[in-house]
Amino acid sequence: MKKLLTITSLLIIISMNAQVHRFYYELTYKPNRDSLRTEKEMMILDVAKDESLFLPYKQLQYDSLLAANIRKQKELGLGFDMSKFANPPHLGFRIIKFKSGNLTYKDIVGVSENYNYEENPDLRWKIISNKEKIGIYNTQKATTGFGGRIWTAWFTPEIPIQDGPYKFSGLPGLIIKLEDSEGNFSWILEGNKTLDQDIETNKLNYLEEQGMSSKKITKKAFLKRQQEYSRDPMGQLMQMFDKKDAVLMKKLKEEEAWTLKQIARYNNPIEIN
Repeated sequence: MKKLLTITSLLIIISMNAQVHRFYYELTYKPNRDSLRTEKEMMILDVAKDESLFLPYKQLQYDSLLAANIRKQKELGLGFDMSKFANPPHLGFRIIKFKSGNLTYKDIVGVSENYNYEENPDLRWKIISNKEKIGIYNTQKATTGFGGRIWTAWFTPEIPIQDGPYKFSGLPGLIIKLEDSEGNFSWILEGNKTLDQDIETNKLNYLEEQGMSSKKITKKAFLKRQQEYSRDPMGQLMQMFDKKDAVLMKKLKEEEAWTLKQIARYNNPIEIN
């Protein structure tokens, strides 16, 4: 079995010279810090020769469907009805990681504010002698602190790719399982396949597909804007309309109430500081 895994790993590395290798991670997480309720989300890690891309699979599907519908409406000369796509997935970030350790984090605040920031996470891994068989992989334990949480990773040297879920990378092998010490977030590898495409294919979100560029800001500024939006999600939008229009204001207030409810439901971020 070990020999088979080694050969498979070699083929993976060879394929990355011209293709993308996709790893599927299932995320189990607590969306609300005050509840034991958990949700599941499939996420993907696309690995190419010199970089990788990590994002939620639902967001990839949402962006692809939205872009296809916009193109179709333009071909027909019709206006696009965004109301059918008014509720994008809760997790919608994209993370582009480079071998240097640097990464670019891209996300949308609300439905129209497109931002990105650069980061080089200070991941000081402590590799521990503990070993465990997870699925078909022989893994080894490592721990680190990041984003205000303590994380445990199980990585396998059988796949010599120094990458993993979210912003985590830098171990001598692919991370098969990753979880925080309090059980809020847990990723586990569920499958993989080779894609005959360029990694650039899925880097753009639905706003960029429409020609709206992503604004580069600092991580601190991005987190500040997220907090502002959480307190007043419709603030900027309401300034654009006539407050004397009672019907419109009522509709915006209803939308604001729904958005605030969603924000309260998802109040447990991956990074807490």
